[in-house]
Amino acid sequence: MRAQLTDTTLMKQIQAGRRIAYGELYERFASRAFRTALSICHDRDCAQDAVQDAFLSIWTSSATYQSSRGPVAGWAMSIVRHRAIYLAHRRAAIDEHPASLADLLDTQSAQDDLPGDLAIRTKHHELTELLRRLPAAQQEVIRLGFFDGLTHQQIARQLALPPGTVKGRIRLGLNKLRSDLDR
Repeated sequence: MRAQLTDTTLMKQIQAGRRIAYGELYERFASRAFRTALSICHDRDCAQDAVQDAFLSIWTSSATYQSSRGPVAGWAMSIVRHRAIYLAHRRAAIDEHPASLADLLDTQSAQDDLPGDLAIRTKHHELTELLRRLPAAQQEVIRLGFFDGLTHQQIARQLALPPGTVKGRIRLGLNKLRSDLDR
């Protein structure tokens, strides 16, 4: 019976192009990755797509992993989280917009669509103003989470706050933004 390799050793083998090591890493993290994606997507199909996309990304971008920056599990789950967030947002946006391609094309602005560009700039300005009205602590966590793409855990580490505090500030800030936008 062969001794189980460490995650770091598996990553080195994956970086060397060994598919068997990749398969073993997948077996090690697949169920955890699915649970992570499902908690974000709230949809089994979306979660499965996120895991599949994430593991494809892990294989194709394995050279970017550096053991000095943290454990393999953290790196891999970060990729899963980001992919799940992207797919969940994308699916939500598709659900809110017209289903047919013709309708979708009608709603998109052309490159020289000045009224459309003005409307986008106005919405951007309105959102920026609403963000400025939030307390500084809420602005900061929303900026880090939505504009810098950090997870709750990463924000908590960066700001030296408990993750629950970060989540609470984001929730409060988003609720205020939502109520201001509904007015």
